[in-house]
Amino acid sequence: MRQVFSVSKGKAFPSWKQWKQLPRVLNPLERRVLLGCLSAMVISLVWIGGWYVATHRTEIPTAGGTYTEALIGEPQYINPLYATSSDVDADLTRLVYSGLLKWDPTQGLIFDLASNIAVSEDGKTYTVTIRDNAYFHNGDPVRARDVIFTIDAIQNPQYRSPLAVSFRGVLVSQVDDKTIAFQLEEPFAPFLSTLTVGILPADVWGDIEPRNAPLASRNLEPVGSGPYRFSKFTKDKSGTILSYTLKRNEGYYGEQPLVGELVFKFYADADEAIRALENRNVEGVSFVPSDAEPEVEKNHSVTLLRPSIPREIVLYFNPDQQAAFDTAELRKAIAMAIDKTAVLNAAVHGHGRVIDAPILPGMIGEHPDVAKIAQDIAGANTLLDALYPKPEGAAYRLPSKDATEGELTFTVKTVQSPEFVQAAQTLADQLKAIGIRLDIVSVPGEEFFASVIDPRDYEMLLTGVLLGVDPDPYPFWHSSQAREGGLNLAQYGNRKADTLLEEARSATDAETRATKYREFQDLLAADIPAIFLYQSTYSYAISTKVRNVTIDRIATPADRFANVTSWYVKTRKTLK
Repeated sequence: MRQVFSVSKGKAFPSWKQWKQLPRVLNPLERRVLLGCLSAMVISLVWIGGWYVATHRTEIPTAGGTYTEALIGEPQYINPLYATSSDVDADLTRLVYSGLLKWDPTQGLIFDLASNIAVSEDGKTYTVTIRDNAYFHNGDPVRARDVIFTIDAIQNPQYRSPLAVSFRGVLVSQVDDKTIAFQLEEPFAPFLSTLTVGILPADVWGDIEPRNAPLASRNLEPVGSGPYRFSKFTKDKSGTILSYTLKRNEGYYGEQPLVGELVFKFYADADEAIRALENRNVEGVSFVPSDAEPEVEKNHSVTLLRPSIPREIVLYFNPDQQAAFDTAELRKAIAMAIDKTAVLNAAVHGHGRVIDAPILPGMIGEHPDVAKIAQDIAGANTLLDALYPKPEGAAYRLPSKDATEGELTFTVKTVQSPEFVQAAQTLADQLKAIGIRLDIVSVPGEEFFASVIDPRDYEMLLTGVLLGVDPDPYPFWHSSQAREGGLNLAQYGNRKADTLLEEARSATDAETRATKYREFQDLLAADIPAIFLYQSTYSYAISTKVRNVTIDRIATPADRFANVTSWYVKTRKTLK
């Protein structure tokens, strides 16, 4: 042993040559003990290494994978000039194009293509700077001339863009290659919300005659600057588009999208789309009607999300079609007969909230203290008895002093969908308690606007109103919007209300604007031109394989893609 472990002067540890002599000097028992110790050491090191890897290994998102979704309808104009007319077009346009601003579920309006916006003291001039790293899918930089081209196209009547009214009276000019100035005739508080419109590349669209723009093939083969870019579409022999594929834009200036490919398939209605989900032809559905939700919830391969949406369901009175509705007491009696919670439960299984005013909770001008009308059957009957006394022993009322005897009967028109038909039927059942018969007429969705809303062909109207990013109630309640083409569906006219709406639009101070909106809602609550029933949610089915999908609220259906760059399908393992 002495010779094995002897070391030269100054050495602190045996050399390798000395260690090799160890087996020669150990007896068999010592060798077995040494071997056992070494084996135990190796096993311990392997175990410790395995434990470390197992406890410190994690999955992280990585680029790749495909998600396939069913859309209801067919794409026609994947073009920001026209996309607002169709949910399908709006969905695809949201992914392909980007605007100066965009709507974020948690922050509201935030910068997108814009890197800075300066507003003049008088609230009439908005100077917008475009970010330096923004490029279109063809590699061209996004410049001021592209913004100007887009706004000019919207304003040009030859393009026939439905957005023209949003930019009426707005002058847009170039400050430099990356800066634009918008000049308004008067201060307009909701103006920033209009800057979410997607920007077209001037070099791609500039050579197309404005009147031919709706016919251009570029509506289906778009070039934008958004997180996804056009890849391909497929058609059947009749020319119907069957599928549409987008690929991640690796040159996107914002957070890089992770899902490699988005494939959309198109179906005539929600029933077909849900059958495709059940048959695994698609992995998600863009919209799930309330009557189909229970069945979809049984599908373990999808998650059913219900983000809030600024969509309010309203019962409107039209005094131009039914003179009886000129009487405030009749409108109040009908309101007193309604149990809004029961309507909400029947129509959408309670997924939403009861409302009493046109500006929803969380929006500028919300009014939690607005006057509310609670259900009061006895009080409603008292009002109606004064208006339409019942003949002794009769079960009906006289509709007017000069009319022949009969039931007090009104007609309500609504869109042909399970939600609205069920809501209308619940209202009809409730109004029976005050001796009113409600005849329901449901109209197919594709005919509803042209045959019912635009010509104001209804006595009562049950419909939904989507408010969008800004809650501005002007389009729905100002007297100038009561004409054909406007959205004042109650034909409401009140000079004080008009003044408040006009002043709120031009107010640059948020609190001033909110105060005027609350005063306006007080007027509306007193006049009862309509009955606000409930705010619904938006039901969306998405594959469980797609992760990090958080959608608590949206402003439009297309906003379900607001955080699409954070979604992922593929992962890879790494050590922490």
